[in-house]
Amino acid sequence: MHYIEGQATPAEPDVQQRLSDLMAGLGHLPGFLSADLLSSPAQPELVLMESRWAGDVPALDIPAGCKSWAFTVTESWTPPSQA
Repeated sequence: MHYIEGQATPAEPDVQQRLSDLMAGLGHLPGFLSADLLSSPAQPELVLMESRWAGDVPALDIPAGCKSWAFTVTESWTPPSQA
């Protein structure tokens, strides 16, 4: 999994659009599975892009003013089906 965090500021007001544009261009990269763009009503200036990859995350062009982190999934859990 890979996360990019951006925060809208007077100097970087369009961070959500830049992360949306980045997310839209991920589909051609090897190992790309899916991505989500997240926001919070409690922190409207904060935007988080989460992407999921099969294998290593390729080098991504991180927008100016954003931070990024890659994580390895070490454990997953799914509730049992309700029959």
